[in-house]
Amino acid sequence: MLKHFIFDRMEEFQFIILIIEGMLMNSTQSLKRFKVDKLIRDKLPDLMRSKGITVHERTMENQEFISRLKEKLIEESREVEQAETRAELTEELADVLEVVRTLAQENGISIEEIEKFRLNKREFKGGFDARIYNRFVDIQEDNPAIEYYLAKAPQYPLINPQAFCIFCQIANQERKVDIIASFKHCFVIKDQFPVSNGHLLIIPHEHTLNWFTASEEVRLDIMQALSLMKARLDEEYKPDGYNIGANCGEFAGQTVMHLHVHLIPRYEGDMENPKGGVRGVIPEKQKY
Repeated sequence: MLKHFIFDRMEEFQFIILIIEGMLMNSTQSLKRFKVDKLIRDKLPDLMRSKGITVHERTMENQEFISRLKEKLIEESREVEQAETRAELTEELADVLEVVRTLAQENGISIEEIEKFRLNKREFKGGFDARIYNRFVDIQEDNPAIEYYLAKAPQYPLINPQAFCIFCQIANQERKVDIIASFKHCFVIKDQFPVSNGHLLIIPHEHTLNWFTASEEVRLDIMQALSLMKARLDEEYKPDGYNIGANCGEFAGQTVMHLHVHLIPRYEGDMENPKGGVRGVIPEKQKY
């Protein structure tokens, strides 16, 4: 009798255990856990708990906190990039400022110090009002400035100059432009922004920076092309004179860093006083 009682009680107990295990299993199966792993604002844990969310947080030590603040700044900057409306942009910029303020505070930097540095940089390097976008830079290997870019190779990777060169693209037939004459080392096209009727450009097939970096054979070929194209322009346009020139370097007005020589027909009356000719590259020095 006692055995039966004990056996019955054990069966009931095991049944209860099974029910509890089932309840726990169902509870676990309905629970969804999401990985967050990031710094959040101070009041967010309580706000989330008020919505029935269980928050597993911890308080960070100083070194980790500063590291996480820097990560947060990157996160908020990405959200600024993704903002589509004025309201969204305003909110995300406010988040960026909050992170900047806290990061400065943790490093003992005042907002006034930051503002002083901002103004000094603006005075020396300018702001962003002119909306300048730097596509790439060209630097000679013997220029000490090249070390800055080499030291930051992941940020400023070395690229093939021809990859973004409009004249290389034309030479390689990657860009459709009518080539009106082709020679061994150079070709000829009409200037896309002519200063006169018949304005031509003589351009080397191979990429070279300017007249002084070109080989002797390239320069000789360009000079021959100039003579032949001048004869053709004489016949077609009958100009009254010519200007021949090549801009060598940024401060001489070069914008496409691939040698190109201008052959510009001139006509009587195309300007009030042409005296000085190419001296006009510096307007106040043209007349003498």
